[in-house]
Amino acid sequence: MLCQNCGNNEAEYHYKTNINGEVRQLHLCKECAAKLSGGSPLKLPQVNFFNAFFTDLLGASRRNPSDSRQCPLCGATERSILSTGKVGCFQCYDTFCDMLTPFIKKIHGNAIHQGKAPSSAGPEIKRLREIESLKRELDSAVKTEDFERAVILRDKIRELEGSEAV
Repeated sequence: MLCQNCGNNEAEYHYKTNINGEVRQLHLCKECAAKLSGGSPLKLPQVNFFNAFFTDLLGASRRNPSDSRQCPLCGATERSILSTGKVGCFQCYDTFCDMLTPFIKKIHGNAIHQGKAPSSAGPEIKRLREIESLKRELDSAVKTEDFERAVILRDKIRELEGSEAV
């Protein structure tokens, strides 16, 4: 896992706080932990540091959070996500995509979750991932107006979508 502060180094320090039932985690590399704690990574000022870290990482300092945008499934608002650092449900990722994507990319280095799958599902997962990759290439080809390549990619996608994994 990458450091949540610099996004470059591997996290070596993993902080977890539970304040009034609200659990927050922070993953830092050795350099950032030392810098943020004044030289001793074991003495981080947890409450203020976590609040400042999450609001800055999610962009609260650059935004005026609003309660007008709300998740249709769980009712979470932009303000509640910025204050807690947590989304309410899976639908929040779509509802607040513009706000969450940079945060997810900074922490994980990518905004695409591939997860784990049973080995028996291997060929099907591989086929689906290839289709997704081809769709991204197709979008890129269309944006650059490389229509010949776009036609080839479209045909490959149709072929893969029409076939079933054996």
